[in-house]
Amino acid sequence: MTAATASPPMRAASSLARRRLDWLPGVLIAWLLLQALFLALNWSAIATLEFHDPDDELRLVQVRDLLAGQSWFDVSQYRVAAASGGVAMHWSRLVDLPIAALVLALRPLIGSAPAEQAAILIVPALTLLAMLALMGWMAARTLAKGERVFPLIALGFAAAAVVQVQPLRIDHHGWQIVLALASVAAFLVPDARRGGWLSGAALAAWMAISFEGLPFSAWFIAVLAGWSLLEPAMLPRLTATMQSLAATSLALFLATRGTGDLAAHCDAIAPVHLAMFGWGAAAITMAAGLRPQSRLALLAGFGAAGAGALALLLAAAPQCAAGSFDMLDPVVRSYWYDNVKEGRPLWQAEPQVLAQYLLPPLIGLWAALTLAQRNDGAMRQWWLFYALMLGGALAVSLLVARSAAFAGALGALPLGWRIAAWLGGMKRPSKPLLRVGELLGMAALTFSVLFPAVPVLAAEQLFAGKAGPQEQPKTLACSVRKAGGALDALPAGDILGPLDFGPNVLLHSRKGVLATGHHRGAPAMRQVIDAFTGPPAQARAIMAANGLSYVMLCPGVQELALYRKRAPSGFAAQLAAGRVPAWLEPVPLPRESGLLLWRITPDGTLAPPR
Repeated sequence: MTAATASPPMRAASSLARRRLDWLPGVLIAWLLLQALFLALNWSAIATLEFHDPDDELRLVQVRDLLAGQSWFDVSQYRVAAASGGVAMHWSRLVDLPIAALVLALRPLIGSAPAEQAAILIVPALTLLAMLALMGWMAARTLAKGERVFPLIALGFAAAAVVQVQPLRIDHHGWQIVLALASVAAFLVPDARRGGWLSGAALAAWMAISFEGLPFSAWFIAVLAGWSLLEPAMLPRLTATMQSLAATSLALFLATRGTGDLAAHCDAIAPVHLAMFGWGAAAITMAAGLRPQSRLALLAGFGAAGAGALALLLAAAPQCAAGSFDMLDPVVRSYWYDNVKEGRPLWQAEPQVLAQYLLPPLIGLWAALTLAQRNDGAMRQWWLFYALMLGGALAVSLLVARSAAFAGALGALPLGWRIAAWLGGMKRPSKPLLRVGELLGMAALTFSVLFPAVPVLAAEQLFAGKAGPQEQPKTLACSVRKAGGALDALPAGDILGPLDFGPNVLLHSRKGVLATGHHRGAPAMRQVIDAFTGPPAQARAIMAANGLSYVMLCPGVQELALYRKRAPSGFAAQLAAGRVPAWLEPVPLPRESGLLLWRITPDGTLAPPR
């Protein structure tokens, strides 16, 4: 096997577990145990079909629209900002596909509603299984047999990752974690070209699902490029990865987006990005084919790949150079995006969250570097590569808190080894009291490493004398489902309501809303903010311009508290205080819904409905 067909990593290591599935039973046991735990913890939400996050609700709305006949290539939400023609979402049909497929498969057997309920439980369970399977596969090829169960345990405690695969968690975050693990796991494939193509395909699928995968993908390519300069045997893997990334991105774009929307979007794969990937693949391929080959020639080729891609971006979509959210309206950014905790830098999080998301993968990074130092040959290269990938994921998570899920998942493999090594190094003294003391000490150490949020919270209570500020729960305090269809029984008309509550309205009723908390609808989001923070007359004018008939409030939603705090005399604050303008009349809804609803009075009729 030549260097052109086999890369340095894992020619020897992969043979240890090739064609063996002895790691699979451990994966299945871990999956069953975690699923049982997750079902128990989420049973109330499952029984009432109350989702953890508005994005999950809107994902199911998108699947329903697809099954109801909306085009595969059209991901717009037409019940959001209807007067403006709806909102073209940036989401991918790749995530809709498994949910829709399960609903279609189960519908003839158990009916429409049970099929949907089954699908939104099965999909996150399968996502978790994929995560565990990839972790088990990597552990079987890199760790001793007695150590392989510990990465599975560490992954089960990786809160930032497993929270994305809880029951009812059907948005794209879980699949992103799976693809991040898959891109790294493919480095273990001994055939450089095949492994590179698998890595490139995983990265391309990740970016097709969410452009959050771009920083990690860029780091992945940069690491391979730098390594190729030091060790030319890595060049075939780099070339194959870049070729696959470009080809798979084009195929997925055509398969999920089609040719109907070729605009230069900054928040999703667009033609300009396909051109950048294609240029990069072509430049790296040409550089790899140069004869005689030299580091200087390779460096020039890599430089041309990067410079050409950047030039394409600046020429075709200069607005994207600043990122997807930097173009937001300042008011929308201040009221909405800056208050989305998962989108803020990790160092701004509460101490217990910072500890939970940062400490385990940091220890994992230390463990990976330790393993690289202790090994040689293929194993040394593997652990060095793994440490670089984990370090990159940690760096991204420091900038965007939700990216901690990738670092948490990647950190589980070396962290599991570290815990196994600690346990294996126990002295096991002969005296019973000393043995019990050692066991308790090791248990405390292991728990603190896996779940550091607990000792951090305990320390806060001990030294501050009270608990720190409690984070608002993500579940909403109100539910349209509990209104028992009362909204649909009302005359036609769309609703002015809080941004984060919009998806709940769309999911459980046939009514539309002015906006939801999704950035492509920023103009309508600005109108919602202006309506709730301005005087009642301004709200009425905004409702008239959009043909809205109803105003809805959920008193317990955090967004309302923000409006009341920043605009104590605004429309939302007045409604919450019971000061309702004369042009609105209350609409009774079941008390258990928690909702407050008003409609335009007959003599205060707004613009004709659409």
